[in-house]
Amino acid sequence: MKTKMLGIAALAVALLATHSAPVYGQARNAESQALTSYTFGLLSPRLLGALSLTPEQAAKINASAKALSEANKAFVAEVTALRKDVADRLFGPNPVREADVAAQITKIADLREKILRDGFRIALEIRQTLRADQLAKAASIRQGLLEIQSEVRELYNEK
Repeated sequence: MKTKMLGIAALAVALLATHSAPVYGQARNAESQALTSYTFGLLSPRLLGALSLTPEQAAKINASAKALSEANKAFVAEVTALRKDVADRLFGPNPVREADVAAQITKIADLREKILRDGFRIALEIRQTLRADQLAKAASIRQGLLEIQSEVRELYNEK
């Protein structure tokens, strides 16, 4: 019994190591991980690979992913510049008040909301592209990953 539990624990840890992004499976690079996150997991390469997409579905989803990728690149560039400006002020010799960087902070928040909404729209497009059986399989995969994460938390006495 103890050996079986250790085997299950090892399998769970191995699965989490390869599927540790919240619920959906960890992406292989930062951009892919961001796109997966923005689409609430529906652009997960592992998930899509498991759904047996038709060539037409794959082409449509790839076009959506490309559009979101371009939006993400613009988002990262803009936020990076804004964060640099705020950091330069915080680390500079002059006193800084919140009002001094309020415009930059507001712009960062606006950009985050925009990329989140863009990702959600793409997620809706992907959902509409999938057949009912593919959606059911995606939901089943998600549920399985949630259960595995819960089991691992229990093993580590985490809540």
